[in-house]
Amino acid sequence: MKTTYSKDADALLIKLHDAKPHYGDDIGDGIIIHYDKNDHPVEVEILHAKRYLVNWLEQALDVKSISSGSA
Repeated sequence: MKTTYSKDADALLIKLHDAKPHYGDDIGDGIIIHYDKNDHPVEVEILHAKRYLVNWLEQALDVKSISSGSA
């Protein structure tokens, strides 16, 4: 797996396989799954990636603070 972030486009690309994407399916909220000719997912593209990353980090930090507070 390989990830690439484009600052100009604010897009995160997660490459799952080396296969060439044949088509993409927008599943909503700026997330696009790219598939090969055999309909296997090969890439996940996340548009407006900063928004997602900030939300994920906030959630991870909340979970950690709750877990460490109960120990």
